[in-house]
Amino acid sequence: MPSVFADLFADQWPELWTRRTTTPQINVIETDKKFKIEIAAPGMSKDDFKVELNADGQLVVCLDKETEKDGKSGECCGDKDCEKDEKHHYLRREFTYSSFCQIFNLPESVDREKIEAKMKHGVLRIKLPKKSGAEAEKVAKMIAIE
Repeated sequence: MPSVFADLFADQWPELWTRRTTTPQINVIETDKKFKIEIAAPGMSKDDFKVELNADGQLVVCLDKETEKDGKSGECCGDKDCEKDEKHHYLRREFTYSSFCQIFNLPESVDREKIEAKMKHGVLRIKLPKKSGAEAEKVAKMIAIE
């Protein structure tokens, strides 16, 4: 049965059957004083993410990670059993990521000036403190990841 679908759609969407994507898992937590967003992205670094607050007051979290698709030799992976000048040639490579972007509509209670983001052990954690006083104005800004 899968080959029937592949035959039907192969000409229209050739990448549909060869492309592999991963969507990070997301937790959203609320406490009395803050909201927390946790995004699981093993193998990713803080440089792979872009976190920003747009002019509409939405939190935009994007991941952009590209992996070489060919089997060319690469640098040493740094494992204990590898020598520094040892090159690698992939016989099979399935670790591929594309882009991911998630937009969060923030409640009015979030203090947009105090949003923090940290990346640790493959999890991006974004802290969204609740404001205690008057409403802050909505301003677009980048949020640094520590």
